[in-house]
Amino acid sequence: MARTTNPNDDRRARGSGGHTARTVLKGIGTLFLIGLVTCAFLACFAAVYITTEILPNAHVDAQAYSTALASTIYYTDKETGQPVELQSLYGTENRVWIPYEEIPEDLINATIAIEDRRFYKHNGVDWVRTARAVLSMMTGEDIQGGSTLTQQLLKNMTDYDDVTVKRKILEIFRALDFEKYHTKEEILELYLNYIYLGQKCYGVSTAAENYFGKDVRELSLAECASLISITNNPSMYNPYLHPENNANRALNVLNAMLEQEKISQAEYDEAAAQVKAGLNFTKGEDEENENTTNVLSWYAEQVVRDVIDDLVEEGGYSREVASNMVYSGGLKIYSCIDPDVQEVVDEVYLNRDNLPQTSSRGEQLESAIVVLDHDGDVVAMAGAMGEKTANQVLNMATMSKRQPGSSIKPLSAYAPAIDLGLITPNSVFDDTPVMELSGSAWPSNSYGYYWGRETVSKAVEQSANTVPARVIQEMGIGQSMEYLEDHFHISTLVHSAENKKSNDEGLAQLSLGGLTDGARVIDMAAAYSVFPRSGVYVEPRTYTKVTREQDGQEVVILDNTQEEESAVKSTTAWYINSMLKNVIKSPNGVGTGREAYFSGMTIAGKTGSTNDYKDRWFVGYSPYYTAAVWTGYAQYPERINNGSTNPAAQMWRKVMEPIHQGLENKDFETPEGLVTVNICIDSGKLAGPNCTLDPRGNRVQGAYFFNGDQPTEHCDVHTQTIEVCKDSPILNSSGESTGLYHVAGEFCPREGNEAGVEPTVVTISLPSFERESFGRGARDDAYRLQNVQAQGTCTVHTQEQEKPTEYDPSTFDPMDPSTYPPADLYPDFDPYNPETWPVVTPSPEPSTEPTEPGGETEEPETTPSPPPSEEVAPPADAQ
Repeated sequence: MARTTNPNDDRRARGSGGHTARTVLKGIGTLFLIGLVTCAFLACFAAVYITTEILPNAHVDAQAYSTALASTIYYTDKETGQPVELQSLYGTENRVWIPYEEIPEDLINATIAIEDRRFYKHNGVDWVRTARAVLSMMTGEDIQGGSTLTQQLLKNMTDYDDVTVKRKILEIFRALDFEKYHTKEEILELYLNYIYLGQKCYGVSTAAENYFGKDVRELSLAECASLISITNNPSMYNPYLHPENNANRALNVLNAMLEQEKISQAEYDEAAAQVKAGLNFTKGEDEENENTTNVLSWYAEQVVRDVIDDLVEEGGYSREVASNMVYSGGLKIYSCIDPDVQEVVDEVYLNRDNLPQTSSRGEQLESAIVVLDHDGDVVAMAGAMGEKTANQVLNMATMSKRQPGSSIKPLSAYAPAIDLGLITPNSVFDDTPVMELSGSAWPSNSYGYYWGRETVSKAVEQSANTVPARVIQEMGIGQSMEYLEDHFHISTLVHSAENKKSNDEGLAQLSLGGLTDGARVIDMAAAYSVFPRSGVYVEPRTYTKVTREQDGQEVVILDNTQEEESAVKSTTAWYINSMLKNVIKSPNGVGTGREAYFSGMTIAGKTGSTNDYKDRWFVGYSPYYTAAVWTGYAQYPERINNGSTNPAAQMWRKVMEPIHQGLENKDFETPEGLVTVNICIDSGKLAGPNCTLDPRGNRVQGAYFFNGDQPTEHCDVHTQTIEVCKDSPILNSSGESTGLYHVAGEFCPREGNEAGVEPTVVTISLPSFERESFGRGARDDAYRLQNVQAQGTCTVHTQEQEKPTEYDPSTFDPMDPSTYPPADLYPDFDPYNPETWPVVTPSPEPSTEPTEPGGETEEPETTPSPPPSEEVAPPADAQ
C-alpha cells in the first residue's frame, strides 16, 4: 500500500537537519574562539615572559671577551690615596689567541661542515634544526641539538648550558641579537679561540701544539679534520685516549666537507688515507715550558681567584672566559693589600726557622695566616710556609678546611648564649663531666682535671671543654648551628639531612671544634673580626672593584662594596672582648694564649687545639687588625709534638707585634649602660652575707654587667653556716692538712677565758649543691658542705674539759712552794725570777693623813724574802 506523504513531515525533516547543522557550526565556532583566545592568552604570556625573562639577558657584549690587553692589580698608597701597580697579569691558561686571517681555511671549512653547514645563510638561528629540537622535546626526547656555531659560542662564553626550555629560548634570542652586531668572521674567530679541545687546551692554537707539535697555521687537511672532531666530546674523541673514535669522527668531517663541496675528491682521498693510516700525534716540544708566566704571590693569586669567581657568579661568564678576561682582558683590579703588613707576613712565613718542626714522616710543619683590617679587608695572607714556586697550588689560608678545635667555642657556644640572654661572663657552670660516653667521663680537659664550679670567664681563660658543652646543651644545638652559619658565616658545617652518620649536629662537634669538614682560616678570621667591630659582620674581600676602559672611560664591571650586617649585639661583643683579653693578658699568666702576648696594645684571642693536637690555631685581634693562624701537617696530619707550646700563637705574635708598632694603644668600644655589681663567684648571683665566710677566702667579686643583665637573686650556694674546730684539721691521703677542719663538737672551746685561752671554734660557710661526677672528682669537691659534714665532728675535743684551776695571787709566798701558781695559768713562772711571780693588783695607796683625829697611819707591807731552798746560801750578813 502506497504511503501518503505529509508536507509537514518534509518541513519538520528539513528543520531538524538545519538545526543539527547550526549546532555543529556553533560548536566549531566555539572551539575556534576558545583556540583563538587560548592562543592569544599564550601569546600574551609568551610576550610577557620574553620581555621580562629573556630580553634583559639577551645581549652579550663581545668586547668583554677581548684578549688583547694585559690586566693589572693595584693597591692604594696610604699616604696619597692613589692607586699603585702591584702586579701585571700574564695568562696562565693554556691558550694562545689567533686572529681569523691566520686560521687555516681547511679548519674553518671543517668546522662549518660538521657543526653548522648553513652558518653563512642563517642570522644566528638555524630554524630547521631548531624545529627538529622542538619535535624531540614534544616526543619526550632530550631537548638537545639545533645549536648553531653562534649559539655554541654564546654557551661557551656565558657558561649557561642548562638543558631547559628557558635556556633554548634565551640561546635563540642571544644568537639573534649577537649576529646583529658581529660579522660571521668575528664569530668564527671567537668560536675557534674559545672552544675546549681536551688536555687543558683552550682554542685551536694551543690544541695544535699539544696534539701535533706544530703551529696551527701548518696543519694539514687531515689534521684539521681530526682537531675539530675533538670539540664534539673532548673525552670520547681524545686522540691519545681513543684514537679510533677520533679517526672515525675525522672521516665523518671529511665526508661532510666533500658533500658540501668544500674539498675535492682528490683532497678527500688523500686526507682520508692519512687518517686511516694514523696521524702523527705528539706532545708539543714546549710542554715543559708551557707555563712561562710569573709566579703570583699568595695574595695576588687569591685576588685573581676571587675576581674570576665573581665574574662567573655576577657577570654570567663561563669560567674559561672569566679567566681569560682577568689574565689578558685589560682589566684594572683594585686590591685591598697593605704592602707593609704583607711584607711582615712574608718575612715571617718565608723563614723556615720560625717553624722548623718535622713529622715522623719527615714532613715539615705548615702554617697559614689571614690578616684583616678593621673594615674587613684582607690586607695580607700566606698560604703556606716558604717560597711559593708555582701558580694554582693549594692556598691553605683560603682553600683548606681543618678542625678548629677550641677556637670554635666563642662562636658556637659563648657568643650565641650571651646574645640570647642565657648567660653572661659571670654565669657559673660546673667544670665537671657532662655525661658518660663509652664507659668514660666526657669531656675531659686539656689541663687534665676538673675545677668544679667556675665562671664562664674563667672557663674561657683556661679553655675548659665541659663548660661550652653545658652551655650548648642548655642553649640547644640548633641555635649553635644557626649562629655559626647565619651570624658568623662558617659555611662548612654538615647537617644531618646531608649526612646521617657524620655531621656537625652534636655537642662534641660544636663545643670542642671537631667539625666534620673543618673550617677555613679566612672564615675564622672574618668571624672573629665581628668582636672588635662591636658585633658587625663584614664579608672579607681582597679587592674593591674591577674596571676596564670603554670608549675612553673607566667603566666598573665589578663593584665589591661590602655590606654590613649585625651578627651579635654590641654588648655581646664587649663581653666576648673582656673574656678573650684575659686569655692573652700576660706572658706568665694562666690564659692559654699567653704565648701570643705582646705589650703596648690591647689584644684578645683564643687558642684552638684538636684532641690529638694535629691542628693548632690562634685567632686574635686588636682594635686595628684581626688575624687567624693555623699550623699542622698538610699532607699526612700527625700530632704536633711541641710540648705545652702552641706554634700558632707564636706565629701570630711574630706577625701582629711588628705591624702594631707605632700605632696608638686603644681599647675596644664600650657600649653605654655598664654597671658594677658584687657577685659570688660560686653562684654567679648577688653576693650574700655568707659569701665572705668561705674558708678559701672572700668569694665576693665585683663584676661588670650591662644594665638589665645583672643578677637579681642572691647567692643560693652559701646558704648555711657551720662551726668548725681549728684544733681538728681534715687531712688528705698523705696526711697533710687540706686547710679545712672538722665540724665543731659540743666540747670544742667556743669562748676564751681569763687565762688567755682562745676559742678554737670558728663559723664558716661552704657552698652546698648537688653534683653528678661520673666517677671523676673536681678540685672544689672538698669544699662542698656535704663533703665536710661527711668527715664528722672534731676528733680532739671529745669530752668535757676540766675547768682551769683558780688561784689567788695574794697567797703567793716565795718561801713556800705550796703557794706557787699552777703551771697552766702561769706557764712562764720561775721561783727565782721575781718578774714572773704572780702579781696582786695593788690597792689604792693609803692616805698618810689620820682617818680619825688622833688615829695612826697603816704600816706598809714587808717585802717578801726569796723562797727557801736546800741549796740556798745564808744571807751575807750572817757569815
